[in-house]
Amino acid sequence: MSSRSLLVCDVRGSPHFAMPPLLPLNNLDAAILVGGMGTRLRGVVDDIPKPLAPVLGRPFLFYQLDMLALRGARSVTLCCGYKAELVQESVGSDWLGMPINYSVETEPLGTGGALRLARHTLKSANILVLNGDSWLEPDWAGFVQSAGDVHGDSFIALVEVANSGRFGVVEMNNGLISNFKEKCSTSYSSVINGGVYFFPQEAVNSLPRIPHSLEKDVFPSLASQKRLRGIISRSQFLDIGIPASYSSAGDFLTRLGVAPHSMFPDNPQMDQALPKLGTCVVIFDDAGRVLLEHRADCEWWGLPGGALDAGETLTQGAAREVLEETGLSIEIERLLGVFSDPKRRTVRYPDAGDLRQLVDAVCIARPTGGHLRVSEESLDLEWFAPSKLPLNTVPPVVEILRHAFAPSQTAVLR
Repeated sequence: MSSRSLLVCDVRGSPHFAMPPLLPLNNLDAAILVGGMGTRLRGVVDDIPKPLAPVLGRPFLFYQLDMLALRGARSVTLCCGYKAELVQESVGSDWLGMPINYSVETEPLGTGGALRLARHTLKSANILVLNGDSWLEPDWAGFVQSAGDVHGDSFIALVEVANSGRFGVVEMNNGLISNFKEKCSTSYSSVINGGVYFFPQEAVNSLPRIPHSLEKDVFPSLASQKRLRGIISRSQFLDIGIPASYSSAGDFLTRLGVAPHSMFPDNPQMDQALPKLGTCVVIFDDAGRVLLEHRADCEWWGLPGGALDAGETLTQGAAREVLEETGLSIEIERLLGVFSDPKRRTVRYPDAGDLRQLVDAVCIARPTGGHLRVSEESLDLEWFAPSKLPLNTVPPVVEILRHAFAPSQTAVLR
C-alpha cells in the first residue's frame, strides 16, 4: 500500500476464499534509467530528457510506468540526471498505486554509476532495471523464475532484430553471455541487448563508486566471471534513441493497443469533475484468474460495475451490476477497499464529454452460477491470469488489481 493511503481496516474473507496468484513483479523494486541527454534526438526532441519525448501526445516514460504498475512492481526509482526536475514534475510520487522514488545525479555518472546511486531505494532481493528509451516486455514470470533458480547471477533480456548493426550483438553459450560485439555498419539478423536487466541486490551494492557504464564496463566484467545470463524474449521491441525509430514509436504503441484514450487524461482538470459514487467487483475463478470485460465505450479492459440504484445496498448493487454485465451470479467474499484518488480516477466519458471522479467501493467475489454473456456495455468477457493482464487495462482498474492480487487481505481507503 502506498504512502497516500489514508486508512487501513481489517476485513476478513470467508473461510473458503483462496488467495489468488501474485502479479509477476510482486515484491520487486524497479529502476528506470532516465538520465540521458538524448543528443541523437536533438532537432527532433529538444530541451527535455529523452524518456519524456512525446509519443502520441504523452511521454514515452508514462507507457513504461503503466506497464510496471500493471505487472505489480513494488516501487519504481527514476534514475535522473539531465533536467531531473522535469521528470519529477511530470510523474509525481505515485503512479496507479505504485510508489515513485527519485535518484538524482549532480554530475554524469553513466548508467552503472546512476544505478549505484539509487541503491538506497532498491531494497528487494532482486532488482529490475529498464532503459528509459526502449520497450521490451519479456515473459516476466519466466524472467523472475530464472533469477530465483540461479542465485547470484545477473540477467539481460535479449531480443532478435533484423538490423543488429546499430545495436551490437550479444553472443551466448548454454545460457551464459560470452561476448559483446560492438556496433558496426553491417546489417544482419542477430540477438541484441533488449534494455531490461535483472540484478541481485549484492551486484548493485558492489558497483564501483566512479562513473561507469553498465553496457561497457559492468556487463563484460560479469560475462568474464560467467555470472551474466541471457534470456531471449519473443516480445516486440522498440528503441526510440534515434529519429528514425522514434518516428515509428506511435505506430508501435498503437499496435500494442495502448494508444492514449481521451477518456483517461494524464492531467485532468480535477476541480471541474463531479464525483460519481459506484461499485465494481473483482471476480476470481477457482484458478485465480480475474474476469475482465472489454468495454464498448473505450475498447479497453475493465471490471464489471456501475452506479448504485436508489434503495440498494453496496452488495445488492454489486451483484446486480455483475449479473447485468456478465450473466453471472456471485457471492461477495470481502471488501477490497474504496478508491477515490482524483489524479488517475478522473475520466471523461465519451458520450457526454463530462468529467467524473470515480469513487468506487470494490468487492472481491466468486461466481456461484449463471453463464458468461456479453452485455450492450461490453465487446467481450475473458478470464485473465495475473501474468496475462492486458496492457490496455483501464488505468483506474490497475490500482484496484494491484491490491486484489496482493497477499494482504487488508481493506484500503484511498
